[in-house]
Amino acid sequence: MKIKQLICLIPCILITNIAFANPSPKEFFNDYITLGENFDPALAGLYSDSAKIHTYRKYPHGLERSMELTGLQWKMLIAKIMPIAKASDDRSKFSNIKITPLTKKYKIKADRYSTKKCYTDKSYYMMIEPKENGDFEIIEEYMETQPNSNC
Repeated sequence: MKIKQLICLIPCILITNIAFANPSPKEFFNDYITLGENFDPALAGLYSDSAKIHTYRKYPHGLERSMELTGLQWKMLIAKIMPIAKASDDRSKFSNIKITPLTKKYKIKADRYSTKKCYTDKSYYMMIEPKENGDFEIIEEYMETQPNSNC
């Protein structure tokens, strides 16, 4: 009798493991937030080497600058700036998070608040897609920054 029960349970266990093997887009973004809050350089591992990272900055005197980095360049930069961000307690807080499914990707849009400079980037977004193993990775990210503090 116990063998029959065990045999009946095996498909349930397998289905449960498959269903929870990979995080949802929301869980992925929550992991992203947690790694950032903890100044964990493992954050870099969430990016595809070929990701496109876009930053835009408008200066008070009117100059506008945009920059695009690859995921690989961004990963190297994360390793360098995490200790600096930690030392200055430079954090981002996310609110109004909206996740939109696209064909095989997801767009995660949020308001990103800089605790160090007291401003909100309402244009922030990231695009994620699953890798071959089903885990998500960031393939694009956009953020707007400002040089001066509003604090």
